[in-house]
Amino acid sequence: MKPYILTVIFFCAVFQVLAQEPDASAQQFIRKKCGTLHVHLPLGQNGQRYPVLFDSIQVVDLRRDTSRIGLIGSGGRSQEEVLLYRPVATQVTAYLNAGYSRPYGSRRLLVAVKDLWISDPGTYQESAWNVAFRFEAYVKTEGGYIPLTYLDTLVQAGGKKSGDMAARYLPELMAIFMDKVATHVMDDDLPAKRVVSYNQIDSFSRTRFRYPMDTATFLVKGVYASAREFRNNAPSRPTYEISTDKSGNKALRIPDENGQFYYTHTVWGFCDGKQVYVMMDGNVFPVFIVYHQWYVLGSKDYRNKQLWLPVILPLGAGAFISGTTDISDHVVRTLRLFRLDERSGRVIE
Repeated sequence: MKPYILTVIFFCAVFQVLAQEPDASAQQFIRKKCGTLHVHLPLGQNGQRYPVLFDSIQVVDLRRDTSRIGLIGSGGRSQEEVLLYRPVATQVTAYLNAGYSRPYGSRRLLVAVKDLWISDPGTYQESAWNVAFRFEAYVKTEGGYIPLTYLDTLVQAGGKKSGDMAARYLPELMAIFMDKVATHVMDDDLPAKRVVSYNQIDSFSRTRFRYPMDTATFLVKGVYASAREFRNNAPSRPTYEISTDKSGNKALRIPDENGQFYYTHTVWGFCDGKQVYVMMDGNVFPVFIVYHQWYVLGSKDYRNKQLWLPVILPLGAGAFISGTTDISDHVVRTLRLFRLDERSGRVIE
């Protein structure tokens, strides 16, 4: 028992140093939990099949989390965060300019990356994975930017290592996107379109993040009946009890009309005033944010218990969790990172 207490104290002390920079703390946690998979985008791999249209292409990354492009299983029961070799805006700018712009082009293009995320179905297999993709195009004019077109799609693939397949499919998706862009430019209907400023493009993108929990500096303590209550930082049930077993599993109890506490698995989650938790399969798991993206350290994977090796890491103010935890005498669950869709409240890949 003593080694466990000492380990907890050590990581709590580490978190006190990091707590002043929540994003830095969360980033460190993800990097301790995951390995790294880099996706290579060779310049000039794909090019246009039509006259040169652009003398330059600028890319801005307006995603919720700009620090990675995915999380995937890496074999066994571990995970990898998926990265390009350089920041997304920098590398995609270089890639698109190498394939689709020349100094003698007649127009300038702005590309806004709204979604670029590689994931797997959470089974720790390398044979199935998804890539979500949303790029938007704007043509630059003297008065601002003309909204042109977009590509919003989800590709499901498998059969090879995710890094190899991503290096194949990302250029193909960008080629499809640029073909759509070229079609609109060559139709030459730009003068009829409205003009917006860059600030308007940026501001419209940020409307996705304008909800109370995203900017909250004070977390209201209580139980969330729904994802809407979570988004609004407004739990509807202020009273609850938490019981924790010897393996660290938390059970949520709320009072009935007679004030008697009972176990519940039907609420969305709860907040203890410092850390948010979401309900998954009757258990509650910690939620944390990186930039504007919420992540969950949770489990949808259960197996017969063979060995328990704790990996305790800091999560939030005064919080910590182990990488593997018992749920019964014979079953163990492996904790992995998921994303949280704050609009629907669902825990997703």
